[in-house]
Amino acid sequence: MKFGLPERVVQAMVKELQRRETVSRAVIFGSRARGDYKYNSDIDIAVYCEGSFPPGLRSDLDEAAGIYKIDVVDMNGPVAEKLRQKIEEQGIEIYRRNE
Repeated sequence: MKFGLPERVVQAMVKELQRRETVSRAVIFGSRARGDYKYNSDIDIAVYCEGSFPPGLRSDLDEAAGIYKIDVVDMNGPVAEKLRQKIEEQGIEIYRRNE
């Protein structure tokens, strides 16, 4: 169980990311990436896009996460510098679009 999540949950989220052509990369950060998560910790995911953030992606990722709460950060949008730095330092890549 990577990130303390069933493999099917991670695979379902990656599948949703793959469906969007503008998504170039996604990383999990926060307690799930650090390994100090609890059973009820949310899933923090940062999404990098080439172009605009895909409509419906947040709700589809939420559905893919099942019982787990998910927090999606659009890295092309306004992100506090401290949070951006934390994501870059702690983030573990779960998806990268092949060029």
